[in-house]
Amino acid sequence: MKDTDLKIQLRSLVDHYGIEQIEHTLKAIATSGRRSAVRKRGSNGAAQRNGQRRRTRTTAPEYVAKMDLSTERRTAALALAERFEEKSFLPTCADIRDFCGTYDIKVPTSKSRASAIARIFKFVATMDVDELQRLLDESAFSGPSRLGPIAEAIRQNGRAARSRDVEDTGNEHQGDPVFVAGRACR
Repeated sequence: MKDTDLKIQLRSLVDHYGIEQIEHTLKAIATSGRRSAVRKRGSNGAAQRNGQRRRTRTTAPEYVAKMDLSTERRTAALALAERFEEKSFLPTCADIRDFCGTYDIKVPTSKSRASAIARIFKFVATMDVDELQRLLDESAFSGPSRLGPIAEAIRQNGRAARSRDVEDTGNEHQGDPVFVAGRACR
């Protein structure tokens, strides 16, 4: 409802009931059990019921920051948490399931990455600093998107090896199979 619409309706109510009656009724509503029926508008325009604030999720770095960890472990765990938020560590639910399977952690049933933060980072807090550093250095569990450059490098290497084989032999068809009686032979 626009501010002008609200003013028009309030003016109509004040004209009909009087300002004192409106103020008294508003105070009664604010302090009574009927408050749950009132909707308050937040700064973003979203309706909030029962006077409660919208629940915001705890990010992985916030979760790790609240943990009681040694300095080295906290640094490594925070780096993993930041990568988690950037989706460069456990970017998909499938990656979370793989991580949990690898480390024998109970797999989360939710399909939300955010709901796995507590389970993942409680375990990360128990890992050796060396293992955490290995996860960071090797970009382990970084998802299939990180495999694209590796796969392309393998393809290019394979093409280069095949072209070297052709140049070395001078015969392009030497590596091709020969079909004898319906079977491929080399």
